[in-house]
Amino acid sequence: MKKVLLLAILGTLAFCDDSSIELENKSKLTNDQIKNKKAGSYFTGLPLINYDPDKGLGYGARVYWFDNGDKEDKLFDYTPFRHKVYAQFFQTTNGWSYDVLNYEAPYIADTNFKLTAQAIYEKNTQARYFGVNSSSLNNLSAPDGSTFLTASAQQDYLDANGSSFYNRYFLEKPKVEINLEYDLFGGLARIAFGYNMSYANIKTYNDKKVADKHNDKSQLYDDNQKNAVTGFNGGFDSGIKIGFIYDSRDFAPNPKNGSAHDFTAEFYSKYLGSDYDHQRYTFSTKNFLTLDSVDFATFAFRWIYSVQQGDTPFYEKNVLSYTDTFIEGLGGLRTLRGYQQNRFVADVKTVANIETRFNFLQTATLGQTFEFMFVPFVDAGSVFDKVSDTSFNNIKYTYGAGMRIAWNQATVIMVDYGKSSEDSGLYINFNHIF
Repeated sequence: MKKVLLLAILGTLAFCDDSSIELENKSKLTNDQIKNKKAGSYFTGLPLINYDPDKGLGYGARVYWFDNGDKEDKLFDYTPFRHKVYAQFFQTTNGWSYDVLNYEAPYIADTNFKLTAQAIYEKNTQARYFGVNSSSLNNLSAPDGSTFLTASAQQDYLDANGSSFYNRYFLEKPKVEINLEYDLFGGLARIAFGYNMSYANIKTYNDKKVADKHNDKSQLYDDNQKNAVTGFNGGFDSGIKIGFIYDSRDFAPNPKNGSAHDFTAEFYSKYLGSDYDHQRYTFSTKNFLTLDSVDFATFAFRWIYSVQQGDTPFYEKNVLSYTDTFIEGLGGLRTLRGYQQNRFVADVKTVANIETRFNFLQTATLGQTFEFMFVPFVDAGSVFDKVSDTSFNNIKYTYGAGMRIAWNQATVIMVDYGKSSEDSGLYINFNHIF
């Protein structure tokens, strides 16, 4: 079977003598984008600012270096750049730091290969922990066994009893990642291969001073005392990724029509430098429809189903992977808006998101274009301990609405407000959640 797969891949690559031929099904940049695209290399940058109830107010900056190549380049009309490097500094008022050095090169050496490589330094002094299995679906609790229907009621109780940071811990995790993608079927599909290595430094807040106050109890510490939590002592987690994506979206940053279907398999092993042996399989589908008769409204739907096996460290159980990126959940900005980040965690996770993006105003000023959207949404998801447990029981729902502003088509500014039975949250950030 392995030999057959290898021959199939090599056979596909053999058709890559001229990448411009392989792009016959891939959309070119718009005429305006081509007209305004600079030739050669240049630097640029932008400030970063966002807000969400879990991490607080975020601030930082990115500095970019672009090399767009020459206008005579046969790929000049297809790709926004030939090489891109950016360096990011970012931190938030609730103790999250996320610093990045990233390199990206589509169609390297005039082939259908795309290379990305990045080094990430993440530190979160208030990482959320609510458990590692389907019991995380239960009501919020306190060290003495008291339970609460809302996050505010739980936090008031914890504050009054000296364990304000009961559901939080310290996470420090530097990471390096390299991915190689290859275009198939004229740019409509991609296969990807990658390797990543991270090291986690974990500290609990059991009987510790945190943010100038003493914290008595820690759920992570207590759970480990009852039954050893995989990853409690941190360590290396290294693995490979294999992914396939079919993508027919008309414009990925702000699609109106088309779909993207992604399957990603990841394998972490001691043979690859990991302290843990585990696997993750994730399928996701994103779908977009704008009817000619209602061209001001885009209907958007996403569904993700993810399964983990083996000795997955607890701080990786919240991850939902795509071929070229990942998100965290369930709970928070990118999955269940209105629940706390990583509120629900187990080996099997599923989430669905439905949005209607109403474009109610388009305008241009000072050479800049703006598209304003009103976006009501519904999110739903749950977690299970094994695949056979998957059902519609105990589904968690959130709902809300937001405003999106597409600035020069590709930069999407979002302001969303989501509400759940436990909590609510205001989220200010960039990009659609899918």
